[in-house]
Amino acid sequence: MLKSIRKYGILVLVAMVVLSSCMDKNARKNNYPVPGVDFTLPVGQVYTIDTLLTMWKLEGTHKFTQDASVYGVVIADETSGNLYKASFIQDGNNAIELYMKSTSGLRIGDSVRVYLKGATLSEYSGTPQIQDLNPNNITILANNINIEPEEISTLDVNSSYICHLVKFNHVEFAAADRNKTYAPTDAYGQFILNQYDENCNLVDGSIIVRTSNYASFAKTQLPQGNGSIVGILTYYSTGSAWQFTIRSLSEVNMNNDPCEENVIVINPEGSGTQDDPYNIAAAIINQGVEAQWIKGYIVGSANIASGNIENDSQISWNAPFNDAANAANLILADNPNERDINNCVVVYLPSNAASGIREINLKDHPGNLGKTLKVKGNLKTYLGKPGMKDSNEYSLN
Repeated sequence: MLKSIRKYGILVLVAMVVLSSCMDKNARKNNYPVPGVDFTLPVGQVYTIDTLLTMWKLEGTHKFTQDASVYGVVIADETSGNLYKASFIQDGNNAIELYMKSTSGLRIGDSVRVYLKGATLSEYSGTPQIQDLNPNNITILANNINIEPEEISTLDVNSSYICHLVKFNHVEFAAADRNKTYAPTDAYGQFILNQYDENCNLVDGSIIVRTSNYASFAKTQLPQGNGSIVGILTYYSTGSAWQFTIRSLSEVNMNNDPCEENVIVINPEGSGTQDDPYNIAAAIINQGVEAQWIKGYIVGSANIASGNIENDSQISWNAPFNDAANAANLILADNPNERDINNCVVVYLPSNAASGIREINLKDHPGNLGKTLKVKGNLKTYLGKPGMKDSNEYSLN
């Protein structure tokens, strides 16, 4: 009898080891923590997020060399593509970003324990992070834990809300930006979000909504109205700006009439061929695509040859076009009266193009202002704005 019990016990032990090994291997292969299972990770010293934030403020950077853990609930994940190798966790009134070595399977609402040994407490341009974190060092303890966003005003924004899940009401994007998408093809999208009171008086404060061009909704047009938006609040010290990251378009509800009067919205059109060229709205959202035809009105010329266009002083919207740089580029728009460079494409005119396209420049031919240009080239950022380089074939009307 004793022999049978021992044999049975050994078989159970072997089965447990094999099951543990298989589940752990699968979790590591898929960078997905196994819910409720923690095989090898000791707890060690337990920190609260509040304690970690205090350490960050005092030390700046702290490397965890001993067993330690922090607990929290996931309030943002990588599902939409707007975050990459990152998520945010919150515990009570405090939150922090997790920046991982690889993508993870964390989901909003997961209650987790984060094993800290080997990771580093630091920041990215003013936003606190736990960096160098292995996703396999995160144990999911439970799912579907609901964290409600904090409803605040743009006037309330301060360091106590950093990394928090927040909600802004009575907000809208600037009218001049509403014909754009959340992000262009080859860069992050950054748009000002303005807040108004119930009487449509502008609140003295604004937030930058920053969206990755890899987000699933990157090519979705910005909402046209006023309403509410939910997301994560972070800080970018280089530009001294508060930034806002959307978790999902389902949390953007801006369907009420806007306070700022709408501008004429021109939708993207065309397929980029000679017979069906992109309009300028389409050229803006298709930056990074090569050998395309576009068509628009000539509305001006940049009077700088390098750097980035920062303001209207670097643009000649009207004659005379006396700067040397006016001979090397044209600015195209869908509206012949356009004066917002962000609604335009800056076309570089190569001096060595076989078609002789540089000859249509405004410096030498100011009468071309207002004419329609159809041109082929590579859609690439030029002078810091949506642009076209390597232009060659064209027709001018």
